Amino acid sequence: MVEQKMTPEEFRAKILEPAKKTEHICWQCKHLKPVIKGSGLPPADLIGWCKKLHWPFYWCISENEIITKCYGFEKRS
Repeated sequence: MVEQKMTPEEFRAKILEPAKKTEHICWQCKHLKPVIKGSGLPPADLIGWCKKLHWPFYWCISENEIITKCYGFEKRS
């Protein structure tokens, strides 16, 4: 039997299920760190954090924010 090698991004996408999925542009970016299903810590409207825009800490991304263009955006592979 041949084992398939997964990248860390593929592993996270397969194992860690996000709490919610929206049509937000950040879901297509490789720098999004999503809120994991079952974690009751963040506010209800957050979908995750941007790991590239980090002043002063990770940039919190709300599902209500309308973002059409981002200088830190990099398409997920």
